[in-house]
Amino acid sequence: MYRERFLGDAPVVFDERVIVSAPSFAEDSGQVPIELDARGLAANGEPITDIIAWVDLNPIPRLFHYSPMSHGLAKLSLNIRLEQASAVRVAVKQGDTWHVGGTYIEAEGGGCTTPGIAGADNDWENTFGELQGRLFATESEQRLRVRLSHPMDSGLIPSLPAFYVQSFELLDQQGQKVAALDIEASVSANPTLGLHMRPSAEGYVIGARDNNGNRFSIGLQP
Repeated sequence: MYRERFLGDAPVVFDERVIVSAPSFAEDSGQVPIELDARGLAANGEPITDIIAWVDLNPIPRLFHYSPMSHGLAKLSLNIRLEQASAVRVAVKQGDTWHVGGTYIEAEGGGCTTPGIAGADNDWENTFGELQGRLFATESEQRLRVRLSHPMDSGLIPSLPAFYVQSFELLDQQGQKVAALDIEASVSANPTLGLHMRPSAEGYVIGARDNNGNRFSIGLQP
């Protein structure tokens, strides 16, 4: 079902070079860290154009669609929600073919249908929209760590309408988009991203937008 929905009719192969890392058991189903590393797939030099991730048994299955474009590398991390124990799958498109990897996470569940920070923290509005980040540089890459204060309400809880971040984009200092990440409400509250990028002497500007039209941005320099 998800193959047709997310990947269309392009060829699909299971590939051990698409590595998805996560805890075997989710102690907090609302904040489950996962990491994708498909740099082994990119080693042949053929560009990776799209990366899509989903959770088989979540009510909102898709997690993200990442377009590395000119500067993104095939490694990223973020926290997700799990409604129940499930397989998490990542598909990486190289050429005309999707390369798929995944992992299975045990969980007590409820991560998608329990109130988030807006229901549990009366002070969340004081920090809403704060975008924090750091850039860690090596000779071969720059790792960007970004955290946005946002409730990421899924719309699955009665009386709480959907209110979540929809997209992040990375710009160079000239304002050109060099990578883009679309996410869904199945990503955890206060989304925290780890993005691996090609080196940029002047760093990057990261912008985000939610489904209510709010916009956020931060500049990160080496």
